[in-house]
Amino acid sequence: MKKIIYSLFLLSIISSCEVIEGPYMTGNGGGVDTNSNQYVKNILIEDFTGHLCQNCPDAARELEAIHDLYGSQIIGLALHVGSTFARPYPLSQPKFTYDFRTKWGEELDNFFNISDAGLPKGMINRIDYPGDHRKNKGQWLASVQQELDKEVVFGLNINSSFDGNNSIIDISTDALKDISGDYKLVVCLTENEITNWQKDGVIEDENYIHNHVLRSLITSAWGDDVSLSTNISNGESYTHNYSVNLADLENFNIDYSNNTLFQGNGESGGWNQNNISILAYIYDNSNYEILQVEYASLATN
Repeated sequence: MKKIIYSLFLLSIISSCEVIEGPYMTGNGGGVDTNSNQYVKNILIEDFTGHLCQNCPDAARELEAIHDLYGSQIIGLALHVGSTFARPYPLSQPKFTYDFRTKWGEELDNFFNISDAGLPKGMINRIDYPGDHRKNKGQWLASVQQELDKEVVFGLNINSSFDGNNSIIDISTDALKDISGDYKLVVCLTENEITNWQKDGVIEDENYIHNHVLRSLITSAWGDDVSLSTNISNGESYTHNYSVNLADLENFNIDYSNNTLFQGNGESGGWNQNNISILAYIYDNSNYEILQVEYASLATN
């Protein structure tokens, strides 16, 4: 049985979804236990942050400490959001002028009402929405431990290649049980090792290393359907295919900063393609809880 879904994102992205009956695709991603060749539960920590937030580096360090404890099962996503701590600050020239914000980060921030509650804040697989989903860094570890005990419902595999000027991304989703509901796949690009200004306590650090930074979404903020059917059978595998052009995505962020964001200045470029990763997650559309997440390097040449 094969079904195809086609969607279009911006000017540079084409995607499709195909459903294939098992067997499971496993591979060697962080979501697979290579000893048993079985999927494991991965956890997404969404770190809402800003370069003018002096307490935000402590939250980033907490994320890294949890990652050190649980390894590749912990995946971070740093979203610089809001008009207070993440805006470029022209009065401090040449400090803090870069605009890390994105269209999608602002959309998620507005929906989940994060920055209005003060930064830093995080969501752990978006559990406890609505109400207690905005968690202080001191709550992250306990929430991660709670999530690690949950059943693995989906497996994800990410592969990418390069074709001409575009990176081709193929994502397979494997159903690990019979399940019914409305599930969405979100795919985004992040960048590591960005050296730029950050307030860190009383220090203004010119050489701070920003990691897991959201650069772009390949889908919408709310994703593509995992399946055409709400009834998913154990053993089914679904594939989504995307073609992305990094230059187009980078220019989109520059234009969005210039024309839309509060105090935006267009200083949103300078992406290092060698540090770009693909991050994909599946969530339950009934409560926004993320059920599985995976990441992989983006092929760029």
